[in-house]
Amino acid sequence: MMSVRFDLKTASFLKKEVNRMADIISGKSRFGGGASSGNKKVIRLVSEPEKNDNLDEAEIKNRVMNRRKRIAVIIVVSVAVIIAAVFALLYFMDGITYSDYSVVQSVNRDDSETASYIGYADGYVRYSNDGIAYYSKKGTSVWNQTYTMQKPQFKICGDTLAVGDINGSKIYVFDKSGNLGVIDTSLAISQIEVANQGVVAAVLEDNDANYINLYDADGTKIYTVKTSLSGDGYPLDISISPDATKLMASYLYVSGETMKTNVVFYNFSEVGQNETERVVGGFNHYDSTIVGDVHFMDENTAVAVGENIVSIYSIKEYPKLSKEITIDNEIDRVFFGSGYIGLVLKNSDSGDIYRLVVYNTGGNKVCETTFSTQYDSIVFDGKSIVMSSDTAFVLMNLKGKKLAELTMSLPIQTVIPVGRRGDYICVNSKYVQNIRLK
Repeated sequence: MMSVRFDLKTASFLKKEVNRMADIISGKSRFGGGASSGNKKVIRLVSEPEKNDNLDEAEIKNRVMNRRKRIAVIIVVSVAVIIAAVFALLYFMDGITYSDYSVVQSVNRDDSETASYIGYADGYVRYSNDGIAYYSKKGTSVWNQTYTMQKPQFKICGDTLAVGDINGSKIYVFDKSGNLGVIDTSLAISQIEVANQGVVAAVLEDNDANYINLYDADGTKIYTVKTSLSGDGYPLDISISPDATKLMASYLYVSGETMKTNVVFYNFSEVGQNETERVVGGFNHYDSTIVGDVHFMDENTAVAVGENIVSIYSIKEYPKLSKEITIDNEIDRVFFGSGYIGLVLKNSDSGDIYRLVVYNTGGNKVCETTFSTQYDSIVFDGKSIVMSSDTAFVLMNLKGKKLAELTMSLPIQTVIPVGRRGDYICVNSKYVQNIRLK
């Protein structure tokens, strides 16, 4: 029998090995401190797919494309949700109704009730036979100009305004900083229009002819269109484009025993240089219809409104008829807004005596509604319509829904929108008041 002899050195070695194995089995670290020790060693186990560093190029591209598609889908869905939320909010806000109003600020009127008020820039202007003044929406005076006119006519385009003496010969041109110049036409004025940069178009009357003159704000004559009653007819209405490069005019003339209307377009840019008297187009399809209103909606869109017809023209260089709308009722009033044409018609159906119809510049009907009150003023306020009479104030959206129908405490002369639905300047017999609907 063989015996095994253990010496002290061997016993010590075996004891250390047994302790080490016990540590491993119990989960204790042989580096000291156990789980609470700061001296730890982390071993990362890598899965088989990640160990493969030899992916082919096609698989890499496929993974990149899939990742990009997922990101694109997330972006599209997020944008769609945001847009839907915005439209939902706008739809909700467009239907908010008001039952009362509060006076935010009130300024005593220091003028006669013959003075007229109209919205301009970020405030309003007051004008009369004796002069004109511009005020901020808080009623602070910005500038004023005295003059003497028998019948002032007031026109605005952007931040430029002009006031002309109908049957007189003076036209004053202003911007927000004050007077830009005075034009002396020497002939009697029957109508004025103004463009953004201060160019003024004026219809002038002489004994045997009429003139449509264009002037710079300083009074310099730019161009003259001479018309005769026997040839062109009488200029009923004119409109100049905001950039002053185009002019349209409706002429009333007699053909046999019938009165007809021509709508003529002029171009004062390089396009019209080679055309006779700058005429780039004319339309005489109105037969016996009298076209009493013409209006440039923007640089390239113009509207002509006859007794029973609305014509929408596009004119980038040469005009073309883009839409014609036949009106089945008598037109009582026409008003224009930014991108919208408003018509108040006599309602032949039973019930309310008036019918309001709004079209956009594409000729599409936006809304239609009826009412019975005869309003003194009907104007667009962005995507709203403001109607007012002596004591009544009505706010309507472009779906035809009444958002407010209020009775004011004092007789209303003018209601001026100030750029945000619900806030208005109300001019009555005693005060100029800033009001807020609630």
